[in-house]
This record gives sequence, structure tokens and C-alpha cells, in this order.
Amino acid sequence: MKHQRDANGASNVGLGEAAQITALIIDLRRADHLMEGDIAREEKEAGVFDFSSAAYPIMGRILRMRRNKLGNTIASLEGRLASLLGERPIQAIRS
Repeated sequence: MKHQRDANGASNVGLGEAAQITALIIDLRRADHLMEGDIAREEKEAGVFDFSSAAYPIMGRILRMRRNKLGNTIASLEGRLASLLGERPIQAIRS
């Protein structure tokens, strides 16, 4: 069975995957935003805002590392989405 293509030649399968990736990016950005609030709360409770300080809260460190990894995942998904849609990667556009 051949995949249907739209007027621009995009595969319906590719568009479905693009929609799933877009939904995942939106969800991950929401999680990133919530994590940012959790980091701010940890820093405020500890009264330490300098990540390099030995007194920086452990949970804040863990959350920052998770947020950084989440950011890398989002960037990777944005690149995949751009390749599916035949565009330049989003990171290159932002620079």
C-alpha cells in the first residue's frame, strides 16, 4: 500500500509523526516550565542561588540536571520535526 501524499508532497505518515512530535515538545516544555518553578522554590527555601556553592540544595542540583537533559531532548525533537517538515533545524533559526 502506498502512502498518500498531499499537494506539497508530504507523506501523511510524516505529518502524523510531526503532529506527535509537536505534542510531545509542548508537553516537555510544560514540564520544563514546572521544573523551573521547583528549582526556584528549592533555591528560595535554601537561600542559596549560586549553583557552584557547596550549600546549594541537592534537590535543586538534581532538578537542574534533569532540566538540562530535558532541554537537550526538546532540541533533538525540534531537529527531528524540522527534518520531517523539510525545514532548517529550529536551533539554527534562533541563533
